[in-house]
Amino acid sequence: MKLYGYLVSSKNRIKILKSMSIDAPQRSKDIASKTDLSWQTTSAELNNLLKMGVVSKIGTGYVLTEKGFFLITRISSLPSFDNWVLEDFVAHHQIHRIPPMILKDFGVWEHVSFKRMIPTDYLATERDALLACKHQYRAITPNVIKIDLSLIKDKINEIPVKFIYAKQSLASDDSRSYIEEQIDHNIQIRLVDSGQMYMHGRIIDAHEAQISFLDKEGAFDFTNYIVGIDEEFVFWCRRNFHYLWEQGVPY
Repeated sequence: MKLYGYLVSSKNRIKILKSMSIDAPQRSKDIASKTDLSWQTTSAELNNLLKMGVVSKIGTGYVLTEKGFFLITRISSLPSFDNWVLEDFVAHHQIHRIPPMILKDFGVWEHVSFKRMIPTDYLATERDALLACKHQYRAITPNVIKIDLSLIKDKINEIPVKFIYAKQSLASDDSRSYIEEQIDHNIQIRLVDSGQMYMHGRIIDAHEAQISFLDKEGAFDFTNYIVGIDEEFVFWCRRNFHYLWEQGVPY
């Protein structure tokens, strides 16, 4: 039976998943108590969910996996997980950090792909990506980027350019100097705490985006990106940018 169909075919499974957390292990007896199910029923369902990768076991406790967290968030509308192209990506990244009102629309896109880039390659294309913009350029990055502004000065006088940086990236004098130079050249900047920055990447106008997230160890994945020109995907990325921009403060 398809995984999604298997989950929604039983109210007991839904009750169990909704009672669980992604980061706070609970014993099967505690889950049984919270759901008013028998311990035997709860244990049997947990064992099945464990085999399917929806929950994992830590010591004597159970937690949701990234897949499980995402599924229960989207349980009323998510299509079958079978052959879902984002399944592996979800399993290796902290998707649960995305705000719930935005997470619910994750993965509905039709035309996205995956791209591996070493960090230096990503940074090397920053100038070209910015110059390709016709209306607005947005970027989210935990580290302050040094840009040769002389090469893009005409463009940044034509269109809004916005960067969101992590506050913690300002620890060095060089980083502060780069930011001040960018502000002097009409680049708009907001700062958010690194603990709030769950995503990084860039959005080119309203037609292209390249994004990634924290990996399972809590470090930003600067190598694996979701990229696409799907309208819903780009709009979803813009929602994330707007959310973080509103959370941020000016330099």
